Amino acid sequence: MINIQKSLKYLLPIVFLILLILPFINDQLKLWQFERKDENRQFRDSLSIDIKRLDYFPKEAESYLNDNFSFRTPLLNLYHEIKFSYFKISPHPQKTIVGNDNWFFMAGEEKEIYEGNKNFSKLELNQFLTEWKYRKKYLDSLNIKTYWVIAPFKHNVYSEKLPFNIYASKTRRVDQLKDYFKKDLPNLIFDPVPLLIENKDDRKLFYKMDNHWNYHSGYLTTKKLLEIIKKDFPNIKIENIPDFSWKEKTVQTGIHYTVIGIDSLSEVRQTPIINNPMSSKDENYGFKYFKDWAYPSEFEKRYTNKKIKSGLKILFIRDSFAEQLIPFVSEVFKESLFIFDSWQYGLNKPIIEIVKPDIVVFLGLETHLDNIIKDY
Repeated sequence: MINIQKSLKYLLPIVFLILLILPFINDQLKLWQFERKDENRQFRDSLSIDIKRLDYFPKEAESYLNDNFSFRTPLLNLYHEIKFSYFKISPHPQKTIVGNDNWFFMAGEEKEIYEGNKNFSKLELNQFLTEWKYRKKYLDSLNIKTYWVIAPFKHNVYSEKLPFNIYASKTRRVDQLKDYFKKDLPNLIFDPVPLLIENKDDRKLFYKMDNHWNYHSGYLTTKKLLEIIKKDFPNIKIENIPDFSWKEKTVQTGIHYTVIGIDSLSEVRQTPIINNPMSSKDENYGFKYFKDWAYPSEFEKRYTNKKIKSGLKILFIRDSFAEQLIPFVSEVFKESLFIFDSWQYGLNKPIIEIVKPDIVVFLGLETHLDNIIKDY
């Protein structure tokens, strides 16, 4: 018994030292190699010393070591598995909220907005109204109809899937805007939330493992928007959305899939297949996108429908939530142009004056409403 205790006395420090140096040995000899998982961010893969900015070096060195630690992947996998599979909580609660039935929600700003911690002040509401009155006057002068579609985040449609300790605010920011605009701009805002809540029992309207709504929401929103547009253009024939079918695919992707980090998670996604598509991707105008814009291929997307000779041109100033409307919108209008202006949702006068659209739709996620009144 005494011999065993003596052996353990020396064995434990030796094991501890081996665990400390094993990652460095593996870095040199490459005995085990692990694929680094996507974490929806840019990794630091190199390290250099700049004599002019030595203050930054300790933090950069720490980031480099963290991102290139030899056993990072298996240890992260173990951490995620324990947190999610055994405790049913998010490995990164500051990014993702684990809801019921494997529904995942954004934490951070969206949670704060949902709980009413970022409601608009009277000053901000007045700034919104001033901005939109200016836009409306300008677009009216060009005989352009305009609509502001505010895409909701998942919390507002699937509140019953949220954990019990997360409560909705009594007043949504979108409701604040609708009430404040009621007198001067009563028909500007289209809020799809009531429509989506009404239809959510019939079909899934958001991706479980991502923050975006899906093509079912895109279809319902497009259909309702068309009803509004047809009333504003009573003398012009506007096509209906053509017949289509749904193609199913099981995927393992999405911002929450990346954050949760469990390989066994998956979900079925449906993509619309237009039976007899008439629109096609056309040559872009070639508008210049912003410097350092991370998604240059997304800045401008142009579709034309050769079948429609005397139809309308529609311009979307949009973010990624408009992607789910494109298959339906592009089949209905003579020309459909989608501009993703880095979440600014600006008026974009130069584009409007070149394209000369009949309709301009500003479509953006509820989270980013503030960007419209920010000074860029």
